[in-house]
Amino acid sequence: MISLNLSAVKENEETSARIAAAIAAFEARGGQFHFAPGFYGKPKPPARSQTVDPSTVLKRRRKKPTATECITFRELAEAL
Repeated sequence: MISLNLSAVKENEETSARIAAAIAAFEARGGQFHFAPGFYGKPKPPARSQTVDPSTVLKRRRKKPTATECITFRELAEAL
């Protein structure tokens, strides 16, 4: 992409020159570059279904009896 902002172009040239000088100094000291193989990530697993299979048995906690149900149970127990 062509930049119309010349100060940005000059800034990039300075940065490129600084990096090139650092690479040249590294090689002058006997440094070597090794190219490693690229990274290949695993694809994401397919999204889980939002629906529940009808054959699946859901194990849910029992609901606590309401206050009126407790009173009714107590009355029934006393009647026995």
